[in-house]
Amino acid sequence: MSQVDALFRLLTEAPPRSAEIVRRVALDGLGLEQVAQLFDVGLPEAEVLVFRALVDVRSGGSERVRDGAERDGVRERELLELLKAHRAPLQARLAEAAQAYAASPDRNRDEWLRRLAIVVVLALTAFFYWREQHKPRPPPEKRPTVQPASP
Repeated sequence: MSQVDALFRLLTEAPPRSAEIVRRVALDGLGLEQVAQLFDVGLPEAEVLVFRALVDVRSGGSERVRDGAERDGVRERELLELLKAHRAPLQARLAEAAQAYAASPDRNRDEWLRRLAIVVVLALTAFFYWREQHKPRPPPEKRPTVQPASP
């Protein structure tokens, strides 16, 4: 397996949010300032965000980063440089994969299942709302009236 194949597999099998962050930084060339602006965070938080995304991509989402470990990221820096070095072939492979998925019957099935799930949620919400509105109410209880005590 070539290095590009291995990197492509890492990106496609990674958690979606982390893979998107790494793609934007490594393949699209976004700097930390742009990442900070995109996610509306400060520069230090953007650096942590990118580091944690790289850890997620490298580990496939199975490794958790302890707080303060962001400075130890030698393997993550190597991965970032490797991704940047293979930018063009990776972008081409990701574009091919996106086109193949868009043309596949899997996408149609996924879209229909997503729509069906939305319809089911809306129908259940409407049913439970209707049932709550038409639930028989208990008759109002008559409270005993108490005469005020005479002094």
